[in-house]
Amino acid sequence: MMQIRKKEGTIVKAYCLEENSPMIHKFMEEGKLCSIDENHWRIFSRESKEGELAQSGDYVKMDSGGNLYPNNRSFFLRNHRFLGEDTYEQISRPLRAWCAGDDMCPEVQFLMEHKDLRIHADDEHAYFSASLWGDLLRAAKDAVIVFYDIEYDAERTVIDADFNFVSRDEFEAQYDIVSS
Repeated sequence: MMQIRKKEGTIVKAYCLEENSPMIHKFMEEGKLCSIDENHWRIFSRESKEGELAQSGDYVKMDSGGNLYPNNRSFFLRNHRFLGEDTYEQISRPLRAWCAGDDMCPEVQFLMEHKDLRIHADDEHAYFSASLWGDLLRAAKDAVIVFYDIEYDAERTVIDADFNFVSRDEFEAQYDIVSS
């Protein structure tokens, strides 16, 4: 597994999910997200089929390709610095990541056993799949599994992990590899 971090000074556009936001209305008109009810939303990211589930008050970030991705409100506020209007700087901190072809590690094994991660060796375009954000997300073989948080017990056994798939082009644009 490699250690990574967001590129220093990465600036992103992000929007709080709320009904009265002009940009949220624009995204709805473009079919990038929809309101399920006053408290729930579906975000149609690159990897989603039915739309990733988010709650009012959560944030959506736009990647370099114009795709939206949900961020839990508390995670977003801890990891982004507000610069003005819809612009935020991502706070860079060390994270862990894994790619197809890397040696199997306890963290990925945990995801396979407890977090619905599946590897489909016969499909390069949907090599990875997992139920995340209320949808079955799929990612290509060259995608990267990024761990946002990993919890270990006293014996260093993985007891929980928060992760997502990051497409290779977005990974290269947004992250630096600190060590492999």
